[in-house]
Amino acid sequence: MMMTTDHHHHQVVKNNEVPAVGYRFDPTDKELIVDYLFHKVHGNPLPSTTAVKECDVYGDSRAWKGLFEALEEDTLYFFTRLKKKTEKGNRIDRATDSGTWKGQQGDKEIFCYNDNHQMVHIGSRRNFSFIPKEGIQETRCTWVMHEYRLDGCLLDQNNSYVLCRIKKMKRGKNGRAATDYDDDDD
Repeated sequence: MMMTTDHHHHQVVKNNEVPAVGYRFDPTDKELIVDYLFHKVHGNPLPSTTAVKECDVYGDSRAWKGLFEALEEDTLYFFTRLKKKTEKGNRIDRATDSGTWKGQQGDKEIFCYNDNHQMVHIGSRRNFSFIPKEGIQETRCTWVMHEYRLDGCLLDQNNSYVLCRIKKMKRGKNGRAATDYDDDDD
């Protein structure tokens, strides 16, 4: 029995079962790729219509920052479209009105078993930190993101959608982020 909940803490319930108090939407990398991003790209119904918001993460940063304030959450999930720096180029523009999402390291490939019980490459995850523009009153490393994209056997060449998990980091005593946010889940 798979149950989910959205970020408003309203339960999406199946078979009249109610999840435990404190239950949160916390999908694995594989679930984000297969159950959400793949279905979004192909126009299929999603397991929850409220758990992953539609938002231009690489445009107006007030849109996604405002959702954090309104929903009082420290982690939110977004579908967004990638924007190329030039029409014919391959480089992606991750700049917003108030800063830039800077990549932290190479991609983590995500795999799952197919119907023949073989491991297949289905997607990738890349980590980013939000770097505010000069003059913007915001601390570096406040926002971190995992960007998920379809790859391997699920790749659709016409796809410009990615799924972003953005986390607002808690500050430690030294002013630095209290956690590293590089959770490897399978």
